[in-house]
Amino acid sequence: MFAVRWCLVRALAVAVAIAPAACGRTESGAPTVHSAAADFYGGRTVSIVVGSGAGGGFDTTARLVARHISRHIPGNPTVIVVNMPGGGGLVAANHIFSAAAKDGTVIGLFHEAQMMSQLTGGEGVNFDLRQFNWLGSSYDDPNICIVRSDAPVTAFKDMIGGAKPIAVGGTGPGSNTYDAPRVLAAATGAGIRAVAGYPTTNDVRIGVERGEIQGMCLGWESVKSASTEWLQSGYAKVFVQNGTTRHRELPDVPLALEFAKDEDSRTLLRLVDAPGAMAKPFTLPPGVDPARVEVMRTALAATFHDAAFLDEARAMRLEFQPKTAAQIQEILDDVLATPPGVAAKYREIIQP
Repeated sequence: MFAVRWCLVRALAVAVAIAPAACGRTESGAPTVHSAAADFYGGRTVSIVVGSGAGGGFDTTARLVARHISRHIPGNPTVIVVNMPGGGGLVAANHIFSAAAKDGTVIGLFHEAQMMSQLTGGEGVNFDLRQFNWLGSSYDDPNICIVRSDAPVTAFKDMIGGAKPIAVGGTGPGSNTYDAPRVLAAATGAGIRAVAGYPTTNDVRIGVERGEIQGMCLGWESVKSASTEWLQSGYAKVFVQNGTTRHRELPDVPLALEFAKDEDSRTLLRLVDAPGAMAKPFTLPPGVDPARVEVMRTALAATFHDAAFLDEARAMRLEFQPKTAAQIQEILDDVLATPPGVAAKYREIIQP
């Protein structure tokens, strides 16, 4: 079904591009959506506001999209990336929701795990994710954890009940680099200690190299993009993955669910993995003209299927599995309908 939807999106994009009306005006002389968008975006600058610092997985994805999406926006505007780190994407999410221009020139890209901040009533959440104008997400990206091969313990089964926990670094509450290992430890009894305070995931990697921490937990696509040399050289290894089935590229890495202490623990592990189904989502603020929202949705869909874009993505070891706005909305509705008792338990676990 997902493949069929994307085929329809591509067909629609092609049809719009070649239809006579797209040349400027209808037979009645009225401007088309395409020409109106071209008139608006031509000569303008579109900003992609990223809720993290430079060098991390979100920044990498944003800059890749920025290099190609202009070709698919009528008027071919200049597209730039603006980094707005803080709170695992919380600062950027609040900005996009309330302060950003609502004319279709500001796109947000902040951590999908902010859905858990909203679910648990996290401090500083001044947005409702269901009100954003979602454009599409980038990956179906299970959370995994890696550890240096010289760490005292490297097999997940040996971490269960471990007296001396391994330290994994994270940016802070609301990000999968921090929340996931805390939930993992609580749900399985694994000896894992989450260390917050790193500005970006790139800083976490530097912390691993310096020996300040032994590992990190984050999306598999980010690991493939930035830490492949670690895995190929044997410097580090993937020791556990979230999800309900093992990723096709990680058939020998155990699932955290296999070690869940009870049914409540399994629920918590499924919950922490939910954001990965809509990893690195692009959005416009609430209140943007629906016609411009559709223009940007079509542009992002076309970018994700652009040959030059895909060639560069492959060179960067990135494999996109995009989801539509409707699919993102479905995931959000499902997660945000979590029973209050489960949400409260999740919040208790992720509190610093």
